[in-house]
Amino acid sequence: MSIVFLCAVFVAKADEQKSASRLDWLPYDQLTLEQQKATRGICAGAYVHPPFINRVYGQTTEVLADQAEYQQNGDIILEGRVSANSEKMRIFSDKAKLSNDRSQLTTQGNIVVRQPNALILGDEGLFNQQSQQMDIKNAEYLIYANHFRGKAGRLQHTDTGLVVIEDGYYTSCSPNDNSWRLVGSEIELNNGTGFGTATHARLELGGVPVFYWPYLKFPIDSRRHTGLLYPSISLGSEGVDEYGQPLYLNLAPNYDATISPYWYRNRGTLLNTELRYLLPSDHFGTFNYGFLDKDPLLNDKRRELVSFQGGGHIAPSWIYKVDYSKVSDDDYMRSFESDFDSANTTKLNQLAETQYSTAHWTYLARVQGFQELNDQLTDAQRVYYKLPELQANAAYSADAWRWGSDNQTVRFYKPITDDSAQAGSVSATGAINWGTGLQAQRTHIAPFIGYRQDWLWGFIEGKVKAGFSQYQLTGQPDEVAATQQSLVPTYSLDSGLFFERDFSLFDQSYVQTLEPRMLMVYSPAVEQASQPLFDTTEYDFDNNQLFRDSRFAGLDRQGDLQKVALGITSRFIDDSSGRELLTLSLGQALYLKNRTVTLSSTPYSDNTQLGYQHTRPVSPLVGAVTYDPLSWLTLSASRQWNTDRSAFALERQEEKITATHPSGISFLLRHTKNYSGCALTDDCADGVKKPFDETGDFGLTAPLTDQWRMFAIARRDFVKGDYKEAIAGLEYESCCWMIRIAKHQYYTDDDNSKPDAFQNKTRLQLVLKGFGGIGKKEPYTRSKEFIPGYNPLFN
Repeated sequence: MSIVFLCAVFVAKADEQKSASRLDWLPYDQLTLEQQKATRGICAGAYVHPPFINRVYGQTTEVLADQAEYQQNGDIILEGRVSANSEKMRIFSDKAKLSNDRSQLTTQGNIVVRQPNALILGDEGLFNQQSQQMDIKNAEYLIYANHFRGKAGRLQHTDTGLVVIEDGYYTSCSPNDNSWRLVGSEIELNNGTGFGTATHARLELGGVPVFYWPYLKFPIDSRRHTGLLYPSISLGSEGVDEYGQPLYLNLAPNYDATISPYWYRNRGTLLNTELRYLLPSDHFGTFNYGFLDKDPLLNDKRRELVSFQGGGHIAPSWIYKVDYSKVSDDDYMRSFESDFDSANTTKLNQLAETQYSTAHWTYLARVQGFQELNDQLTDAQRVYYKLPELQANAAYSADAWRWGSDNQTVRFYKPITDDSAQAGSVSATGAINWGTGLQAQRTHIAPFIGYRQDWLWGFIEGKVKAGFSQYQLTGQPDEVAATQQSLVPTYSLDSGLFFERDFSLFDQSYVQTLEPRMLMVYSPAVEQASQPLFDTTEYDFDNNQLFRDSRFAGLDRQGDLQKVALGITSRFIDDSSGRELLTLSLGQALYLKNRTVTLSSTPYSDNTQLGYQHTRPVSPLVGAVTYDPLSWLTLSASRQWNTDRSAFALERQEEKITATHPSGISFLLRHTKNYSGCALTDDCADGVKKPFDETGDFGLTAPLTDQWRMFAIARRDFVKGDYKEAIAGLEYESCCWMIRIAKHQYYTDDDNSKPDAFQNKTRLQLVLKGFGGIGKKEPYTRSKEFIPGYNPLFN
């Protein structure tokens, strides 16, 4: 019995191989290296189109056979190795009849039809040489371009280019693989319009019917068509938590719309609409509106989202941009999270701007506000709107000289509709409490002139700039004048040298560079406490801040910086490849005086409570190492040490490993630790633990086999001892279908003890190549931030 069984298996396997070879299928081991590479290892072989050689051209048809018999009515009976060759088609059969007007060919037995992009096999066929029509019974077909194949009781090719499949199916799977197929009583494929239709159609997965359509219209290429898109599904412990069914409307070549009802198990149905347009002169835009009439989880409140993103050219060198979003409540983005990134949205932009440029001038007009998604904030605590902001910036150059001016005026406005409004006051020491009714017009003019000279061995750059700011205040305390002004000059001199030497190590040649650099900055302390803060912060010190000529990001504070920054960098370069293998850097800034201008509104002459960061005579000593032992692997580490209060007391550290291996393995591993408070001054009381923040990030994607891939990300707070966010997913891809499932866990609140602060989402994406997909692609873009080179889209 075992011998008989083995023989049957062998015969079945041989039959499968024979059936596959009839469709020009070559197993993987018979492909060329280039063809194997094209399969990306996910296919067991490939369809290889033999060269299509035109032996005749125009309307000419060449008919050949072993035997030919002329009939009295003018027909010709052909037998034995019959072939008919025209410009766009080659037909082979055992027997054929050519009509008396030579326009129609009827074939029988082992029919093979070859076209530049198609192969058809059948038992009987009827061909019209003039109209290129064909009608084949018991057909098996292959379309090379999109790997479509299938069978049909009858297959017709009409004179309009329409392919009609009766009682058949089509799939994009490999021969003898029917992981999915679309079966219908009649299927029409229209390459001219780019879509197909099917009547009494059913979708089979692994031979099991899963969907039925009385009538189905579906795309067969990348062109847009009106119809149902593929649904979005989110799974939970009770089954399907969310289900969305988008309807796409191809209204015109330059605008379209998508209507997407989303059903939520505990909330009801949310209706999303999207309208896109593209007009002449590159005007484009996308309008979105979503609403849920009554949310039972939010006291039956109506919930809405409206957004518009667009732009275009008004004239040459004149563009505009709009980015506006608004939601009905602060929890909207978390409640209706459709991707793994929406839960991290903390504010929505509300911006409209236009910009015009000439050879030396750039003009900008902007209005901007934000909707902050935090229900704990009062109106008084929210950020200011810019209504409007105007800029006119100039930049000129000649030889080594550069000069120009950055000019801006902006009105800061904050609407307060709750009871958080408070009047301002001024203390006995001059400290200003601005209150909440403050508004201002800020005008800033910053002319500059600079000179830079570069040589092979180094560079030198000098720059002088002056920042003049004027504030016209309303709603300020009575003791503060309505007009405030300040003028702050800044002088800087930056210079560096480049040395290099050749050396050998283990019979390998290298180039080592030594690059010392020095930056000197002088900007005096000018009283600015009577200027309110609108959009300014102070830079945290790091390696980038070492060679900046400013302490502040923003224009409400300037200057008060007298420092000499010294740094040195050394690079080790592979002489043969030019690849930088190792980079070492070390630097520190020396301060000539305390930094008395701060973000506070206390006059610096009375500010005797300066923090350590403003009184330390030297900056942290910053060091960084980057090592690239392999072209796909990078190891880096950075440290900041306090050399003022103690010998190399650690202030900040970061270690990072990134890899993008050719095998498909990519990962990121990052650890950061920041000390604060008494840890910086090294004066923590006995028994008091040095305060610090410590986090870790991890991201990985790795192929498990040629067809399976896993990916995972995690962000951990080591101080609190929990994971702030985690995603884990699994992907499978074959020649004809792909599936991805991912689970997302995250906290939506700073207080992790709240039961509803923790969210758990599971999303599924299924793609049938050549037919479409179920699920959304967006939920997986969050992984791009953690995994270098990660592509969330299936190829």
